[in-house]
Amino acid sequence: MDTINSFEICPKLLIQTYPAIIFDGQNYIVVWSDNNFGGSYSYVAAARVTPGGAVLDTGACISSGTGTSEYRAKIAFDGTRCLVVWPKSSGPIYGRFINTQCQPEGSIFTIASPPAGGPNIAFDGTNYLVVWFSGVYPALELYGQLFSTLGSPVGGPISIVLGGGCHRWADIAFDGTNYLLVWQVGENNVGQKIYGQFIGTDGSLLGGSFMICDNTYQERWWPAVAVSDSNFCTVWGQGAGLACNIWGNLDVTVTGVAEDPGYRLHDTGLTLTANPNPFSTMTDITYQITDDCKNTELRVYDACARLVKLFCVPSSVIGHQSSVMWDGRDDHGRQLSSGVYFVHLVAGNHSASQKVLLVR
Repeated sequence: MDTINSFEICPKLLIQTYPAIIFDGQNYIVVWSDNNFGGSYSYVAAARVTPGGAVLDTGACISSGTGTSEYRAKIAFDGTRCLVVWPKSSGPIYGRFINTQCQPEGSIFTIASPPAGGPNIAFDGTNYLVVWFSGVYPALELYGQLFSTLGSPVGGPISIVLGGGCHRWADIAFDGTNYLLVWQVGENNVGQKIYGQFIGTDGSLLGGSFMICDNTYQERWWPAVAVSDSNFCTVWGQGAGLACNIWGNLDVTVTGVAEDPGYRLHDTGLTLTANPNPFSTMTDITYQITDDCKNTELRVYDACARLVKLFCVPSSVIGHQSSVMWDGRDDHGRQLSSGVYFVHLVAGNHSASQKVLLVR
């Protein structure tokens, strides 16, 4: 990897901080806090960057550009457009949609009333889950709210952690079935812990919260979480001052997508392979059935169980192989990002799955 060939995304004079980023299947979309819109306050800006490193936008303001400063915006993509959420330093948390051209769509809407801060966001294939902390330090509680892709609340507010303690700086990831929320517990300079909580797509809390770090006395800060096809990786800063290092944990396993052994468990006569695997530009998906199945489909899912590609293929001739070529693009022709995908063969009442790795 070439770690030296950096490039400037927004070459403006004044301060730009707290970036966040997603990939929409075609471009990266970056949001940040920008002090270049006049006055002494910072507001949320956004720009597209191609996978080749070309910056397509000048970093226009996507918020109202008025009132107190906006820091630590977060962004998620729903397959059509993005929802950006951010806090005002005066306390409210707001949200706004932007399209894949990085243009705002619709009005800014309120997510949480003051005092609130530290929002984060994830998408589950149907709805967004936004989480944040509320209260006045050190009495901080965690809340959440589901939102539709139209920006409407789904159900009521979710009370995640209430009562005593200092709960803040949450991050969240979706594993294809449930969300995992991770956050920092404890006041400044008295030792903090990293906790987790599973949340269902209906907003229900699944089981109780649990400690992700060890139980030693340490300063721990700013947890972040991501998910693979097998487990979650939670990371955080640990230590004080010059002795602060990055730690992580891989013990929390996913509750969602898993490779279906398919024909190996049920003697259905199905076979399914992908070659090459891993692949970067093209893979040959080969399948075979032995029963007379009227309906045969090949579906490709990402690691969060979102359908990204559907092949409507004719039924195979019994006992003979058929194949399709997949170029790593979704049903809209957009290049998918590197990662784990699942090819799912459905033939009549039988199915089988094959895990493939796309490497750009």
